Amino acid sequence: MDEYSRIFAKYVVDLNYDELPAEVIKKTKMHFLDYLGNTFAAHEMPWSQMVISIVKQMKGEPQSTVIGEGKYPMMNAALANGTMAHGVDADDSGARPSWAHPGACINPAAFAAAETEGVSGKKLITGILAGYEISCRVDSSMYPGLRDRGFHATGVVGTIGATAAAGKILGLNEDQMVNAFGLAGTQAAGLEEWLTTGDMSKRLHAGKAAMNGVLAALLAREGYTGPSSVFAGKHGLLTTHSESYDTNRLTDGLGTEYKILGCKFKPYACCHELCPPIRMALQLREEHDIKPDDVKKIRIGLNHITAENQLKVAKTPLHAQNQPAVAVGIALVEGKVFLKEFFECYEDSTVIELGKKTEVYTDPEIDAVFPTKIGTRLEIITKDNHYALFEEDKPPIPSSFIQEKFTALATMLVSEETAEKIIQAVNRLEQIEDLGQLSNLI
Repeated sequence: MDEYSRIFAKYVVDLNYDELPAEVIKKTKMHFLDYLGNTFAAHEMPWSQMVISIVKQMKGEPQSTVIGEGKYPMMNAALANGTMAHGVDADDSGARPSWAHPGACINPAAFAAAETEGVSGKKLITGILAGYEISCRVDSSMYPGLRDRGFHATGVVGTIGATAAAGKILGLNEDQMVNAFGLAGTQAAGLEEWLTTGDMSKRLHAGKAAMNGVLAALLAREGYTGPSSVFAGKHGLLTTHSESYDTNRLTDGLGTEYKILGCKFKPYACCHELCPPIRMALQLREEHDIKPDDVKKIRIGLNHITAENQLKVAKTPLHAQNQPAVAVGIALVEGKVFLKEFFECYEDSTVIELGKKTEVYTDPEIDAVFPTKIGTRLEIITKDNHYALFEEDKPPIPSSFIQEKFTALATMLVSEETAEKIIQAVNRLEQIEDLGQLSNLI
């Protein structure tokens, strides 16, 4: 056994709600609310409906809520909700230098286990937090080597985080938790090839991570064993899934620092690295009344990883959400960006022309401080002027925006009255003994 499985297992088992700082509890609830909003928004997307259809066909014991659909077996609920949570790309991102989207994997696994077990809101919060703390550290230890080897971090490390969350809520002891992590690692998967083809598989990665996390915890509780050397063993996760890794990051600050405080929310439904250039493009457009037809050239300076995304013309919405040239073009044409613009505007002829005029490159100044800081440089050259903005790092999003974002997303499926009731329920989640009070609203 490598020491990391045991360290993680002990941390998860010993994590106590009553010892958590107030700011950590508040931030955990914010991430849960953000997850719910993202899931509501993706409910009608075709990739969501396909998974929901399969879950319905499989039927089974009504254990946990599939959002918008009623109750189904807990693993299937985690699959459906996780797929939806990652279904519009508005979900959160991990604490630097982690790259994954933890919320879409951890929250559905935690809620599925919590509903099935009938635990309190406090236990749900604690389970979610356990997932974030483990996921972010595993992700950070493998970054950027995981992506360099062609894996999508969300599917891989999300499975580990989902297992920690489900295992905490299902009441695993330390030895069982060690086995659960081993079983999670052997299921951890997700290829980055979706970035090339723009297909639906990316959405599934979070759903499978949530589902596999629940399965790993359930199996371990029954006595099923997994490799105790899953992280740093000869054929463990770090060696097989990452070109390079740093084991020090696995336990960095564990038990004294909370990675969830560094996790980020998205203002737009796209890759989190594209949010700054979009915001800059909107700012320059408004301040200088930039007309798309007047634009001669656009230059976007980014870190070397994001700058790899060189596609100029999107073939699918997923391309629009992950390609800098397309996203900035949409911002300049539409003058506003949130969600639907990525799905409706990427084929616009003016967006296409702007994409062809865009140069995406690695900026040495930005890359020198990456991933500690996420910088962006944007230049827009028009017929008469040269406009430029530089941002050393992404600014935090105010907590008030998360409730606004939730309402905007949730009301794509439920009424404003119901959305407000959900907000109130999540705000007092630690006071709820019966999670049915929340389940009945979703």
